[in-house]
Amino acid sequence: MNKHPILAYITTGLLLIITIIIALFVGASGFSMSTGLHALVTGHPATVLNTMLTIRLPRIVAALISGALLSVAGAFFQSALRNPIADPSILGISAGADLLMLLGGILFPAFFFTKLIFALIGGLIAFGILIIFQTKVNPYRLVLIGIAINAVLVSLKQIFTPTTGSSTSVSLSTITWSTTTILLVLGIIGLMIALIVAPLTNYLKIGDQQLKALGLAVNKVKTGLLLLGVYLTCFVTANVGVLPFLGIIVPHLSRSLVGNDYRQVIPFATIAGALLMLIADTIGRTVVIPSEIPAAALLTIIGGPYLIYILTQKGVQHEN
Repeated sequence: MNKHPILAYITTGLLLIITIIIALFVGASGFSMSTGLHALVTGHPATVLNTMLTIRLPRIVAALISGALLSVAGAFFQSALRNPIADPSILGISAGADLLMLLGGILFPAFFFTKLIFALIGGLIAFGILIIFQTKVNPYRLVLIGIAINAVLVSLKQIFTPTTGSSTSVSLSTITWSTTTILLVLGIIGLMIALIVAPLTNYLKIGDQQLKALGLAVNKVKTGLLLLGVYLTCFVTANVGVLPFLGIIVPHLSRSLVGNDYRQVIPFATIAGALLMLIADTIGRTVVIPSEIPAAALLTIIGGPYLIYILTQKGVQHEN
């Protein structure tokens, strides 16, 4: 299939802008777009302006940055593990972060950065378990092991939550400007690092022996990319919870639309991931007003069938 990166960027960018506008003006409050525009221009009615700027806008920004970070993390995992279905959310990284967040909330409930620190520790523990098996099994068996690790960690979280009477429930529905600001600043730093190291990812298309012959420290590159993916995943999990399948769907679509050059894949996945996450969250909070459908549930509904589609494609093992 012929790739048209410029057209893909323009189309996705326009869709993103349209979705942001829609997300800002639709919701449970039920005011019209004209009322919202009037509030933005004049400041009245104050309740409408407050809803848009203090409730919807931080949620929109959080959805955008979360989708971008998880999509980039998935792209790095798939490249480093040479597996098109590698995704931190199904390999146990997100579940490890979520479980340790619970522990952190119990031990240090008043510490501001508890969630982030413990989420990162939990993600690294899950990652460490995964790495132990990496050299012993092929990439597809490694994913199966990751899925098993994920299942165990999710079950432990379910066991400990009622036992301790504590919860680390975080989601886009509970987001505030303070959380969004942290997510935005540190998230942008993570994305900048991702864009800088993206060219290194292209080297992993070559066999390990050839790369070693060229003097490239293959294992260090792979480990570095994976650790960056773990950081991005844990950071999102600490602030908005577990969001599955973005790390599978978006990198796969990105390669289909802009090719396998990661200098294109990473920036495009940033935009496309932000778009998909915002669409899922906007649909989730508007289709059953005044209730909400969690974005994670919608992503699972989309991601499950898409994963089956990827697995049934001929030559799926050669994603690079």
